[in-house]
Amino acid sequence: MKKLFFAALFVGALSSCIPNKKVVYLQNKTLDPKLANDTLIPLNRVDYRLQSNDILLINFYSKAKEEVEKYYPLFARPDNVLNAAGRGNGQMMGGLGGVPNAYLTGYHVGRDGKIEINTLGSVQASGLTLTELKHAIEDLIKPDIKDIIVSVKLNGIPYTIYGEVKQVGSNTLMQYEANLLEAIAAAGDLTINADRNHVLILRQYPEGVKIHELDITGRDFIKTDLFFLRPDDVIYVPPLKIRELGSGDSFLKNFASLITIISGTALIISLITKK
Repeated sequence: MKKLFFAALFVGALSSCIPNKKVVYLQNKTLDPKLANDTLIPLNRVDYRLQSNDILLINFYSKAKEEVEKYYPLFARPDNVLNAAGRGNGQMMGGLGGVPNAYLTGYHVGRDGKIEINTLGSVQASGLTLTELKHAIEDLIKPDIKDIIVSVKLNGIPYTIYGEVKQVGSNTLMQYEANLLEAIAAAGDLTINADRNHVLILRQYPEGVKIHELDITGRDFIKTDLFFLRPDDVIYVPPLKIRELGSGDSFLKNFASLITIISGTALIISLITKK
């Protein structure tokens, strides 16, 4: 029985061990000198092209506020926005930046790929970069107002993350650019049971959805455009196969149950033997 007990203890200990190489991020697995510490790694930045369901923050600027007010919906005109945000008035008039809920007041890219701008009507947005849309709107307004500057921004970078993460759910990073590691950090990091070698990203494209697989324990993915988060990315982190045997928190529970069973069995065998 002692041998059986120690054998179970040994097997349990093995099943609870997760090698560092499966947990540690950003390892230089191939010992590539281009990925060595203190080496500058070029980033593959690709300008995001707008798609349906994106929400935009669009501001119009001119020296005379009367000239730009007509392009805003009534509820989002500069005076209303500035007053709601507790700001003063000025010659250069802002737009939706002070509105708390951009989902209700921002410019939504519809399924037809267009946004609706007061006075201008439908404007094609899908397929354009933010800069291209900015210039397109300015070109539409300049015949009427020469002194016009348009600002076009995304309302943050929304994404969803689930699986072996500490905080599952949807989140929005309020910044111009974000990478996958920042998204993971905002979710409280991955659990010890996470399979960091096979992280999946569901990414939307105009033609449909692609599923990409990444190994974030290595450094190679930094060089790809998958390093950067895109609006509406869905990140899934699967569990390690070792979890089937029990590891981390589940191991402690399983091991306690195993000890109880072995102890009970030993007691029964001992009683039978004495008889």
